[in-house]
Amino acid sequence: MCIIGSMREGFLKNIANYSIKKWIKIMKIAILTWLYNGNYGTLLQAYALQSFLKREGYDVSNINYKPSAIEKAKNLIKCHNSFSLFKEKFDGYLSKKQGQPELLCQRNKAFEQFLSKNFNLTKQYSKPNELTELSGKYDAYICGSDQIWSPMLLNPVYYFNFLSENERRYAYACSFGVSEIPSKKMKIIREYLEKFVEISVREKTGVKIVKTLTGKNVPMNVDPTLLLEYEEWNELAVGPRINGRYVFAYFLSSKKSYEEIANRVAQKYNCELVLVPTQKEHYKFNGTIIQNAGPCEWLGLVKNSCAVVTDSFHGSIFSLIFKKDFYVTKRFDDASVKSQNSRIYTLLETYGCEDCMVSEIQDIDKKHDFNWEALHRRMKINASASREWLNTCLKGVSDEA
Repeated sequence: MCIIGSMREGFLKNIANYSIKKWIKIMKIAILTWLYNGNYGTLLQAYALQSFLKREGYDVSNINYKPSAIEKAKNLIKCHNSFSLFKEKFDGYLSKKQGQPELLCQRNKAFEQFLSKNFNLTKQYSKPNELTELSGKYDAYICGSDQIWSPMLLNPVYYFNFLSENERRYAYACSFGVSEIPSKKMKIIREYLEKFVEISVREKTGVKIVKTLTGKNVPMNVDPTLLLEYEEWNELAVGPRINGRYVFAYFLSSKKSYEEIANRVAQKYNCELVLVPTQKEHYKFNGTIIQNAGPCEWLGLVKNSCAVVTDSFHGSIFSLIFKKDFYVTKRFDDASVKSQNSRIYTLLETYGCEDCMVSEIQDIDKKHDFNWEALHRRMKINASASREWLNTCLKGVSDEA
């Protein structure tokens, strides 16, 4: 009798659990960010935000928006965007033609495989007007992170202009890239921002911009890559097939000083120089050029290096994550209205790494005395606050559902 009673109790408990799971609604979230610009950091931050939200129990999809070259050109003209930045990105694309086609094909395939394996994607859209069908399909829409709000590359899509008025828009750690918004674009960007339920940005300058445009005080949250733990990135990283010690160089632009700086850093550590090229000038560097690295291999190159030299925001972030000595070169002239240096400055100031900035060749000789335990403790505190902010926002949606 006791056995029968126990079986009956277990059966009823299973029925109850099934009923609860059946009727509890799992919140559906759509994320919008760049997915197809061939940039390692961009794809990894997108992966991180989706991974974090999935781990929190949400049903997450990334909006699979891949505008054609014609659509990009149309947007450039319509939004009066920076032709020089557009040209830099196009030059970066053309520079890939400088390498070996077979290796570059392997690189592109690695990006495609990473995207298909690790992302839950909607169907693919190539035109802005096609995106309107997504309205009403999700409980919340999150844009971010990265420089999707750059006024120099303004695209209304990344402000969810295709959604109906009543949809709940959220911005997680979005970046404007610049320190100020050009006056001719302030009005339209203000109108886009005012439709968001909650906004968070990635840099101090972003906090100031949102305050100026909307009067709102918004938080500065960490880049999505810091929402994940070290162990998760460590598991994802693929070790390089390189014999011996090396310094890893990764630049998004090309300046005359970059090769000299990279070589000097390699000499300082008595290491070989290893480089992943993004510009045609990089193929002339004196070192090992790796053309076929996918996102996981790129992580492995950072993780297994003796030091990193970069002008990349995410190159700097992953140096911090993997506890690597690193040197940051200035990609832009600070006086330029197109300067995107503010994101690097915010990162270095937040974690007390200002000495990592290389403004002149002598800065390489500075001693970097990292207290990695204290630094990672601070990273965890900031990440925890950002996770809490995001979950609090989404809990508000859930309570209203």
